[in-house]
Amino acid sequence: MTQLRNTLNKITAFLSCLIMGLMTLLVTWQVITRFVLNSPSTITEALAKYLFLWLVMVASAYVVGKRDHMNLQIVLQKLSRLNQIRFGIVSEAVIFVFVLAVLGYGGGYIALNAMNQMDSALPVPIGVVYLALPTGGILAAVYSLCNLADFIKLYKQEKAGGVRHG
Repeated sequence: MTQLRNTLNKITAFLSCLIMGLMTLLVTWQVITRFVLNSPSTITEALAKYLFLWLVMVASAYVVGKRDHMNLQIVLQKLSRLNQIRFGIVSEAVIFVFVLAVLGYGGGYIALNAMNQMDSALPVPIGVVYLALPTGGILAAVYSLCNLADFIKLYKQEKAGGVRHG
């Protein structure tokens, strides 16, 4: 699972940086065309909006993998180590089901239904833009499985007598 996580980290970090770089160029060009040339580009505006959706979905999956998403640290600190691990297992299972059902399945359904709708600014089906939802959902689900495997490993170690620190 560590190798899978490392590979996903590289892919999601690269995609996030690439999308952010493209968005920076597009928004810079949008500002130049709007304020210097007095002829705003509708293509760059639409493309920047759609890339932002992709950035949010890819980066949020990365955050799930890092376990930097919202959690209740004040509650967790009051639990024993074993109960913290149990809570982590339940938390990751809920995240897995949610992202797979809502983003993976629901997002895929929306994307497929929007494939015949075209944007007026770009010659791209809206469904391609909405593919960010199932893509981010599947990435987050895989990350969640990696986190779940880590928690199960910790749970087994804790039940066997605690984690040994080297």
